[in-house]
Amino acid sequence: MHPTPRSAPTTAPDTAPDTAADTAFTAALVRDLDDDVSALLTPGAPAPGPLAHRETTSRLKALVTASCHPGSVHRGSAPAREAALRLVGRLSAAQTPGGLFDSTNLASPPDTAFTVNDLCLTATIAARDPALDEVAAGLRAVAARVLPPLLTGGVHTPNHRWELASALARLEALLGPDAAVRARVEEWLAEGVDLQPDGMYSERSPLYAGAVTNPSLLVLADLLDRPSLLDPVRRNLEAFLPLLDQDGLVESVHSRRQDQHTPGHPGRDLLLPYRRLAVEEGRADFADAARLLQSRGVHGRHLLPEVLVRPALASVLPAGPGTAWTGRAELPASGLLVHAAGRTRTVVFGGSDQPRVGTVRSGTANTATFLRLRHGAAVLESVRLSTAFFGLGPFRSATLRRTGDAVRLRQELRAGYYQPLAAADRDPDGAYPLGDEGRFHAAMAFDRRAVDPVELVTDVRVDLLDDGADLTVGFSGAATSYALELAFRPGGVLEGVGPTGDGGPVPTGDRVRYAVGSDELVLTRLDEGGAGGGDQPARYDGGEQYDYLGGSHAARGELVYLTGRTPGVLRLRLRGRGRAG
Repeated sequence: MHPTPRSAPTTAPDTAPDTAADTAFTAALVRDLDDDVSALLTPGAPAPGPLAHRETTSRLKALVTASCHPGSVHRGSAPAREAALRLVGRLSAAQTPGGLFDSTNLASPPDTAFTVNDLCLTATIAARDPALDEVAAGLRAVAARVLPPLLTGGVHTPNHRWELASALARLEALLGPDAAVRARVEEWLAEGVDLQPDGMYSERSPLYAGAVTNPSLLVLADLLDRPSLLDPVRRNLEAFLPLLDQDGLVESVHSRRQDQHTPGHPGRDLLLPYRRLAVEEGRADFADAARLLQSRGVHGRHLLPEVLVRPALASVLPAGPGTAWTGRAELPASGLLVHAAGRTRTVVFGGSDQPRVGTVRSGTANTATFLRLRHGAAVLESVRLSTAFFGLGPFRSATLRRTGDAVRLRQELRAGYYQPLAAADRDPDGAYPLGDEGRFHAAMAFDRRAVDPVELVTDVRVDLLDDGADLTVGFSGAATSYALELAFRPGGVLEGVGPTGDGGPVPTGDRVRYAVGSDELVLTRLDEGGAGGGDQPARYDGGEQYDYLGGSHAARGELVYLTGRTPGVLRLRLRGRGRAG
């Protein structure tokens, strides 16, 4: 048992210096939360699914926050209180006999920890209002049942360690001091925070950095009174500054998680960490990042509960230059480079894990996008390159090397044809072990055969310019076909392309224009090009690792394909500019 006073906090007291409140920010949060809660209280509103413990707790957090916030139209609302009580019952009923919650991962300690962090925050807020005593007591009862399995439970991704550790720290704050809880938290922290030298966490994901790791480390820094845990958060936020674009999206092409396949991840989860350190440390650069993210909309259910327990988060931000980030930033451990000047922004990626691990697998950086370019509203979201070479898939570089304004990427593909086995290695029954050739498996005893190698080497050079980039792709080795795929963000006008027999749009001349309003990207092919000859059609090929399983490697957007033959050189000029008229 962990008897605890009703008012026990689950975050450290707000000790930041007194500053003026940003009433506009708070008012925007309250408006969004009020709209959300009104929808939840509408008759016929859909209930959470039977395993949706995280959504159940998220709704509880919204209802309790609105019931307690002095600016909410639902302050003291009996319907909100009754709805919250029903959700407490639903949450309690969703616990397994062991105390955890089921979802897509069965009886999962880390998935339960996500819910527990919200639960503890909600219980803290409910404890402020005697009218919500029954809600607070119900949440503490759920928390007491969930503590033992979280105390011994394991994880399966890097960020889970910090989510679980922060959940345990919050449970201790809610339920009372517990030496076993503190020891388990210290055991997780003793593994060391997985921050790369370039400021990215090991998963390199803005999604998980923003939604999990940074918030968890901030909770641990507060509840353990360990300000050193602010350092990885600070360094991560600094690393993300040049990756934040004018749309409030954070570059994610380098990620090892699912956001690598998106044209940027919404940066909203970075807003409160940027706000907090901007206020506490007087960081004008963090303040500008926070203002940009706020301008893209705020999520009251997610943000207002945190602000309610830590009011300094809603302080007026320090003054900043108010201009978009410009310059050049290189993240060597992630293989990422960003160059921004004026309205033009270029991103080059050469940190793929696929060449090293030899497969496409969750938890690896395996996107084939190696270049992005935008000029204002005109956005080239992805440049990918594939060759018809034994089904080994598209160009992915494991290295990024910069010399001055030139960035170089490289891929070496190897396959081969196998010779007969030596006499000593033959089996008259033909029963050879099933082996991995590097592309496929077969009962061929590949490792005992001489091989005639076939090689294709691709060298990519990106010359960075303030108004765009020059792209040079050199091929050496095998003679085959290639296709360079350009995917533009939908919504613009594409000029200078036409269909081909294979269905992929190709340039009708040596120039392509993509315009959105007064912004345009102009692409000029400088080599002779052409895809004639050979028996391999020039098309984009995702590789056997996708094709064999019927997977999709299709790009989205307005597509253009530049094709040709290897060996040789492809040269392309990419420029951003204002469109006349």
